[in-house]
Amino acid sequence: MNRPDTELDRQLADLLHDAVAEVEPEDRLADVRARIPRRATPRRWGLVAGGGALALAATVTVVALTGNPSPVTTDPDIADEPTGVTTAVPAYFVGETPTGDRLYREFQAVQGATPGLSGLALLESGPTDPDYRTLWPDGSFEEQISDPEAGVVHVFLTDAAPEEPSDLALQQVVYTVRAGLQEQVEVAFHRGETVVDTVAAAPQLQTLSLVSLSDPAEGQQVSGTLDVKGVANSHEATVPWRIVKDDVDVDASFFTARDWMGERLFPFEGEIDVSSLDPGTYTLIVETSDPSGGSEGFGPYSDSRSFVVE
Repeated sequence: MNRPDTELDRQLADLLHDAVAEVEPEDRLADVRARIPRRATPRRWGLVAGGGALALAATVTVVALTGNPSPVTTDPDIADEPTGVTTAVPAYFVGETPTGDRLYREFQAVQGATPGLSGLALLESGPTDPDYRTLWPDGSFEEQISDPEAGVVHVFLTDAAPEEPSDLALQQVVYTVRAGLQEQVEVAFHRGETVVDTVAAAPQLQTLSLVSLSDPAEGQQVSGTLDVKGVANSHEATVPWRIVKDDVDVDASFFTARDWMGERLFPFEGEIDVSSLDPGTYTLIVETSDPSGGSEGFGPYSDSRSFVVE
């Protein structure tokens, strides 16, 4: 069975696949409220953990992203939330695919997280998976004003942000904020008092990688069984996988996603017996099914994670 380094890792492994903004309505964001120190909220973020209350509050919440901020809100349930809890925070990063750059979802454990806001901090600090990258430099975001009832989140950009963010950079923010709030909001981008753009989420199958891993985490230590979870849109719901060491396949089979006929991604999950593998570092690769064997189309989409067999 998996033996993550900490109890928090174990809970993340159990819950990461539930935090899927694009899988609706069956998968909802589940906060991991294990009070175990792990990774402090990136850099300047002294935030209050608001859980789902932020998305449901009938007030407008303003949170500055510089200095030592705290929410300005009339909702006592938010203000009274304890600090220091650790939460699995989703963020969307850029990776290569057969059809060009697209977005991949990654989860990071953040202490004192606030939905939506902490995801923006992760866009600045960057991914843990070396195959991903971010289009937002450190210090790009100044503050966020969230009014879920109006269906719009206002994100204020600093001079550090790209002067003319690409469409994919804007989608990074939109999908990350939606995932954190679990609300189908639009994002209004501000520079000072000027709204420079208001952006809705672009269609998933044109914006996201068609396969994306949630679990295992990059570099996770396992023993006996490797638990795998993710989302995909793959031919006949087949999600092939293989385990590679030193450029040699040591195991291979497939998972079955919940569906594939639709304009979104569908969850898949399964267990891989790794008890026969020698201790060491391996790479799990999952792909979309390619019935043509590469003779037609662009070839399969893929995502990968390294893991360590103890």
